[in-house]
Amino acid sequence: MTSKIKLGLLGPDGTFTAEAGIEYSMRRGLEPEMVWYKTIEECFAAVEEDEVDRAVVPILNSTRGASWVNETLKRLRDSDVMIYDEQILQIRHNLAALPGVGLEDIRYIHSKDKALQQCRKNLLRLCPYAEFRDESSTAAAAQKIRKLNERQRSALVPKRAAELYNLEILAEDVQDYPNNKTRFIVISRHDNEPTGNDKTTAIFEFHGVDRPSLLYNIMKELAERNISLAYLQSIPKDGELDEFTFYCDIHGHRKDRLMSEAIKTIERDENLSYWKVLGSYPIFRP
Repeated sequence: MTSKIKLGLLGPDGTFTAEAGIEYSMRRGLEPEMVWYKTIEECFAAVEEDEVDRAVVPILNSTRGASWVNETLKRLRDSDVMIYDEQILQIRHNLAALPGVGLEDIRYIHSKDKALQQCRKNLLRLCPYAEFRDESSTAAAAQKIRKLNERQRSALVPKRAAELYNLEILAEDVQDYPNNKTRFIVISRHDNEPTGNDKTTAIFEFHGVDRPSLLYNIMKELAERNISLAYLQSIPKDGELDEFTFYCDIHGHRKDRLMSEAIKTIERDENLSYWKVLGSYPIFRP
């Protein structure tokens, strides 16, 4: 049995987000009506306004220099949208151009800025004289190459985008790190019900970070209840270097008894200026 849903995705078709959305739908037995949006902001707004049931957005890449997707983090903090599920995608970048074009012809490489970051070393080796051109998405880069119809231009794209826009792949798997993965989250108006194999994502901020034991007081509430912290990251808040937002993944569901106790205790910490549970959802299993 499949369930029909409206699924918001970063478009046009051919982006890595589209691939993640397709894999997520297949894994969960969903029959999605795909609705395309130009930005992460639009994906969040579509969920908030009930244009779609869920949307898929990137949140974290495994390579150095790419890291967090700040637009996603900001919207998670400032909206009522919650994390419903997650999907991890192996990222395989391909350099593509018009049929008949060779590497020696390339003078411009178009793609999403983060995609170019993830392939910089290999691209400079393959096309040492090429200039990079940022586009809104990898699929938009493929569209542009097809529209301009110029032999000196290429696009860094997923294989699906090359097929959709009738481009030839000049070089496969040009990512600098072979084990390049991106974590995508599925957002909804609510989070998931407990499955017994869940994680909870939360964010918090302090009234300044110049006092001892601030993090310890938070972690202690988890440790005393034998709750494992899976991930902790601090991000400068609004560009400041002395104020931080902390993001953490915690094993367990917010409705679990011990997790619920820990959350209620943490919420009362007078050192916190902000605390928010972004959602509880099943841990990704391929």
